Amino acid sequence: MSAIWTGVSGLSSYSSAIANTSNNLANTGTVGFKSSRILFADLLSTTAGGTSDGSQIGCGSQVSTVSLSTSWGGTQEASNSTDMAITGDDGYFLVKKPDTDDVYYTRAGNFNRNKNGYLTSANGYNVQGWAVDQDAIDKTEASGTVLTDVPTTGTVTDILISSDAMSAKATSSVSVITNLDSQTTVGTKDATDPYFTMFKSYDAESDPPVSDSDYSTSVNVYDSEGNSHTLTTYYSKVSTEGGKEYWEYTVAMDPDEDGNSATSGTTKAGVLMIGTMTYSASGELENETAYTLSGSDPTSLSSWTQASLSSSGTPQFSATFLSSTSGSALAAQTVTYANGLSTTSGSWSATAATSAAGIGAAAANTAGFDLSTAKNAATSSTNYATSSSTTNKSQDGYASGSLLSTEVDEDGVLYGNYSNGQTKALFVLALADFINPTDLENAGNNMYKANDLTGEAKVGRANSGTIDGVAGYRLEASNVDMAKEMVNLITFQRAFQSNSKVVTTADAMMEKALEIKK
Repeated sequence: MSAIWTGVSGLSSYSSAIANTSNNLANTGTVGFKSSRILFADLLSTTAGGTSDGSQIGCGSQVSTVSLSTSWGGTQEASNSTDMAITGDDGYFLVKKPDTDDVYYTRAGNFNRNKNGYLTSANGYNVQGWAVDQDAIDKTEASGTVLTDVPTTGTVTDILISSDAMSAKATSSVSVITNLDSQTTVGTKDATDPYFTMFKSYDAESDPPVSDSDYSTSVNVYDSEGNSHTLTTYYSKVSTEGGKEYWEYTVAMDPDEDGNSATSGTTKAGVLMIGTMTYSASGELENETAYTLSGSDPTSLSSWTQASLSSSGTPQFSATFLSSTSGSALAAQTVTYANGLSTTSGSWSATAATSAAGIGAAAANTAGFDLSTAKNAATSSTNYATSSSTTNKSQDGYASGSLLSTEVDEDGVLYGNYSNGQTKALFVLALADFINPTDLENAGNNMYKANDLTGEAKVGRANSGTIDGVAGYRLEASNVDMAKEMVNLITFQRAFQSNSKVVTTADAMMEKALEIKK
């Protein structure tokens, strides 16, 4: 009689095993699917009748546990910009059922934006993350500090990718790195102020306003309305003394776009900053001066006084553009102008000329910085014996733009790409890890629930702690090993057949015993 129940337990166990294998094989192509492993245990044994040593006979088998195989399934290429995959064994995306506090975990990163802009899983659950702290980013950029991680604000929340246009940003920083040809010959210079010959001949009513420069380069900058303006820097070689070269420069905007009441309508309309550049015998930028208008007469060098310095020790000027819609002057915007040289002291040398008029004809008067505090950036303007050229130019302003697409980086930062060419960090994905992920409860639709066996979810960012990174335009494949599952299927099938034979054999024995009794 016991043999029948032993065989039946085997039938039940291997029926479950075949069902588990069948489920694994059925999900071979399911995104982010984790196969299950089934383990068996024997049933309580009974004492064998007629024995004197307490020998036991087993009573069959049972399913001991069914646990997830959390090994990485590898990734496959995807075409959707919101598709993403975790690049290792550890970590799960967090999703929340709408209008509830029910949190689920998934490895399936086939996400999409719904009609309201929320990033959702395939079954409509909201993907979770932290909003990016844009104010902290702006403050950090303004101070010249390099961020190691994208800062976030608030708690984990639904990721909402807004379609609102990115607001325009007025230019606040310009960098123009040039090489000025040391072979340039010196032209005719002003007898009184040779270091500002180009400025004195500047005429806003001419086109171009500077006719005696040796080189010029332009960069587009933006006002507070997001309109583009051309900023041009003109250079002119002044002299060569003691192995050093001295150049004059003028930074100017289009005279017709100048909204500064002090310069607009004068011959110096458009001029924003003037100064000198000193190059060493080796062609490195060694010193500089920078002057901006502070007096009432823009034609007088006495009205051009030392420019203010930014926190990084770089000269600044003020630009007032005319509105493209109303034609009135916009608010003045302060612009930091970098050519690669700055001062670590944050101030001009105590002996430097306080106005452009103070330089006169002496090369020694062009030392704006104390040489002990002057510092060249990794990329700085040079004075080599090769054609004058612009090595690099950049600025931080932009026009308004609309959202075109999104992308995610390896640290789980979700970025928006806009029509104005800008990329902006929007959210940082929240990922979770568990002490025992093999006991996660399968909730269907590639979702899992935590329980007492898994331990509390440890929520963090990608590539932090035990959590792996994220890959965009990728999806994790199922980790089902088809060859292994087919072997299991054959093994379990044979085991099931064997146990069914046990049952039929035991049944025949029972019938025979009943016949003997009759």
